[in-house]
Amino acid sequence: MKWAVLFLIFAGLSTAVAAEGPPTREFEIKDDRAFLGGEPVELWGLRCGNALYSGSVTERHVNALDTMVAHGINLIGVYIQGTNGGSPNPEAGLDGFRRDGRLKADVAERLEWLIREADRRGMVVMVGVLSPRKDQDLYDEAALRRAFEETARFFETRKLRNVFVDLVHEYDHAERIDHPLLREPDGALKKAKISGWFKAIAPEIEVGVCPSESGETADEYPGMDVRIIQKSMPIPSRGFVVNVETTRHDYYENDGLFSPGDIAEMKASWQDYREAPNAVMLFHAAYLQGISNKSGTAPNPEPGGNGIEQTDRGIRFYFDWVRDNAGRWEYPRHVPVEKGAAK
Repeated sequence: MKWAVLFLIFAGLSTAVAAEGPPTREFEIKDDRAFLGGEPVELWGLRCGNALYSGSVTERHVNALDTMVAHGINLIGVYIQGTNGGSPNPEAGLDGFRRDGRLKADVAERLEWLIREADRRGMVVMVGVLSPRKDQDLYDEAALRRAFEETARFFETRKLRNVFVDLVHEYDHAERIDHPLLREPDGALKKAKISGWFKAIAPEIEVGVCPSESGETADEYPGMDVRIIQKSMPIPSRGFVVNVETTRHDYYENDGLFSPGDIAEMKASWQDYREAPNAVMLFHAAYLQGISNKSGTAPNPEPGGNGIEQTDRGIRFYFDWVRDNAGRWEYPRHVPVEKGAAK
């Protein structure tokens, strides 16, 4: 009995999700606007592409959620197939699938833990399925289909609804996407096919496919719910638009450092999204996403420093901008923060 109790104490990740939980709030799109739990919501996000890398990394992200909502951030993006691992190894990201497309149990546990902790705070989670860094790990089209279907079944059986999905990140990437299903030609038909596999199991979960900015594939296709874009792609005037990867201005080899010009350019972009009622964004930085990096502590879901000198690495300027312009997040709305209030 003693060892059983100790196991439960130290297996916190497993016990956090072992019992079936209640349904989370439901994310929906109505008239090109975001709703959560039936309430209209304004979303401000962080791209945390490698948040599922390990139990300790996921725990760091869970622990950072309160700071996020205190600064108005209520959307995070995570990927089952990890994204760019940064420096020293761009391929260091986790692959949450086995080669035949089965979703790894420990990754599913971490993902549910993060999603449910986000739901406790009235947050939304964007979940990416396939990444151009890892798609080649899957054997064939049957394995791809299984990965999409297992992800959909995971959401359905675990009653996770405060999510939407980027089915394939950087579809048709010229250098890193390998499987023919994930490349042009006939991209619209292929994306619709992928969405159909997913929606046949989880019809209420909103999905989209992110095109590669440098490719020629479109950001619309039959059957999509979310119009996903990335980096410097212009904001479309119709559809519910999500930029899941804004342009990165720091380097993995020297993460968390930005010039005044970089910060000014980013703030101008954030203002564009603030003024676009149908569009939201996930702020992207090497400081947030890489594994180790120059800082030696990445991925960093915390704000850190002001990002202007070596001893003050961080992305606090984004946290503060959202807080000052949107307010702190208290579901279902942002609450203005008085000027001069403590940071």
